Amino acid sequence: MATPRVFVSSTCYDLKYIRENLKYFIRNIGYEPVLSDDGAVFYDPKKHTHESCLTEVPNCQLFVLIIGGRFGGEYIGKETSITNEEYREAIRRKIPIFAMIEQAVYSDHFVYSSNKNNKELDRSKISYPSIDKNAPKIFEFIDEVRKQAINNALIPFRDFNDIENYLRQQWAGMMFSFLLQDNENARVADTMTHLIEINEKIAFLSSELLSSLGSKESNILASLYELMIGRESVKALLSTGYKPTPIAILSSDSLLSCTTNLGKTIKITDDKSFVTSGSGIIQSAYLKRMEKDYTELKDEMIYTIESSGSTVAELINNQPVKTIKKSNPTQLKTKSE
Repeated sequence: MATPRVFVSSTCYDLKYIRENLKYFIRNIGYEPVLSDDGAVFYDPKKHTHESCLTEVPNCQLFVLIIGGRFGGEYIGKETSITNEEYREAIRRKIPIFAMIEQAVYSDHFVYSSNKNNKELDRSKISYPSIDKNAPKIFEFIDEVRKQAINNALIPFRDFNDIENYLRQQWAGMMFSFLLQDNENARVADTMTHLIEINEKIAFLSSELLSSLGSKESNILASLYELMIGRESVKALLSTGYKPTPIAILSSDSLLSCTTNLGKTIKITDDKSFVTSGSGIIQSAYLKRMEKDYTELKDEMIYTIESSGSTVAELINNQPVKTIKKSNPTQLKTKSE
């Protein structure tokens, strides 16, 4: 079974123990850690070791950046560090980045930023306790991370516990987001399926109109179906597994009673992580908005019928005899997860 690979990018000497702890933490949650100093990077004999590190970045699904008080070795042919280039490669490849910075370095960066435009100070003489050397380059890299348009979070840490807690929360949130997106995609696909079905009904109705030479009743039904297309309350019914018809809507006082007249029972939930599901569940706040839209749709349908010189009762009575439930629906309340 494939497992996510996590590239850990940082200077090695000063952050040795952080890197070791990260390796075991990542492995314990079932992911594969990739550290350049641990043999996880393939050093191609035909390439420089710096290039091999960059080549490994696209093979990973997550990227952890740790910024400490050392600049590290310069990348071949450039004035930037190896860590800088690894980070930029992750940006180019659009890999999710989780960046953290030592609290002391973060504080010194604040001092640097506060005095950056102060012409009365000689910045070259300012000493930063947390920085070994090359302070301006480290601070410029911090600015580069923070000024990204997206994926620019930079979280300070005091010890490894802070790093572990942050990554656990972020990766759990990422997993939840992916699952929620999958659920939403499935709901949209389900909605599209029902829309196709209702389009097929409209096509069938059109053929019926032709065969009946444009009867008054068929013309009214065609107009009612046109009103239903694109209405949010109809979409809500479709996305929860119901197939409403003009007669079902006209025979029901509310969206909830319409579901009962269609022979099913809708479930209401307070869970705010979704609005509807194909198993017949609808979120309570969303239901309230859909009830308003349903009432407006029904009023428009009644106006259309009466403007055509007919009545709702006449239209319903001329339909094939079906058993329409008139009892009040007994709704099921689900617990919020």
